[in-house]
Amino acid sequence: MLSFTAKIAESTSNLTLLIGSPFHIPNFALMSTRSWFAIAILFLAHGCKEEEGTITATVGPITESVYASGVVKAAGQYQVFPMVNGQVVAILVNEGDTVKAGQALLHIDDRTSSLSTNNAYAQLQLLERNVRDDGPVLAQLRAAVTQARDRLTVDSTNYVRQKALWDQKIGSRNDLDQRELAYTTSEAAYERALKALVETRERLRTELDMARNNVAISSAGNDDRTPRSLIDGIVYDLMIEPGELATSQKPLAIIGSATDLYLELEVDEYDIRQVKPGQTAYITLDSYNETAFEAEVTRIVPYMDERSRTFKVEARFIETPPTLYPNFTVEASIVLRTKDKALLVPAGYLVDGAFLMTGSDTPTPVTIGARDLENVEILEGIDANTKLYKP
Repeated sequence: MLSFTAKIAESTSNLTLLIGSPFHIPNFALMSTRSWFAIAILFLAHGCKEEEGTITATVGPITESVYASGVVKAAGQYQVFPMVNGQVVAILVNEGDTVKAGQALLHIDDRTSSLSTNNAYAQLQLLERNVRDDGPVLAQLRAAVTQARDRLTVDSTNYVRQKALWDQKIGSRNDLDQRELAYTTSEAAYERALKALVETRERLRTELDMARNNVAISSAGNDDRTPRSLIDGIVYDLMIEPGELATSQKPLAIIGSATDLYLELEVDEYDIRQVKPGQTAYITLDSYNETAFEAEVTRIVPYMDERSRTFKVEARFIETPPTLYPNFTVEASIVLRTKDKALLVPAGYLVDGAFLMTGSDTPTPVTIGARDLENVEILEGIDANTKLYKP
């Protein structure tokens, strides 16, 4: 603060500007001592008020962080959707139950699939019976082959005998031709019967394989009517009741890990470049509004949501809350850097994010370091003794 004498001199100069030229001062000098004192006090107070509007930078700790919001997720958490449509006839688990991978969750009554399964099993049983050598189809064909072979044997013998007689000039040519025709006809019939047996046997075997595949598909359909857990976990929610219609568009349940819960955070696209795995985050939950829990950033999903313009960041609790459930709403402060001794000024004193008012005609450029919601670290441009004016 200026001395009293200096303030008087400054006040006199100001009065010279306010009242007029220096030639009017003699009239001013005629004023009483009391008036002089009042004017001096007025301008002194004005000068002190200007000095009270200044501050200097302080030295202290600062922590720069990035804000994020999100929810608690269970590892492996997923929604159970049915593979078939049908009425829910039984629910085999309750909310909060611990389940093993492969454990049945409920039963769906799908009449159409049940009939298809029955048809597949019936077709399989029929083909298994027909493909056997003693089955009705092949037995009949084998009998036809035996009959054709016997007929061929008789006609072949008769033809040989007639040909021998003809060679001895016994019998007529017509008899020989008849015997030869009967022989060739029997031979062709035998070959046809044998071929029919072989082809039918192969066709039945192929159809048997197809029937077995159909039964396997139908069995898979039976599994589809009984949704099962994919993981060892806990049933967090059941979203259907017995008697309701299950459709492939509507989830039936939510299942996730019973013990491994993590944080799924959303970070703005402008801040994501500063976030790295391994950084510490302090988590606040609505259920624990007076406590901050420590966590660690573990994964950054390298894809931006076009609608929210945010990136997904996963974090794991280092200090886990006593009670924790999926979909708890959380807010996070991801620590970027911390300094124990930094030259700090209030963020409201910055002009255009890079200048400070130091009393000169032009703002003083400064280099900015870490910043939080209240203060900004100044790396270059001023020191702890520089007087700063709030813009």
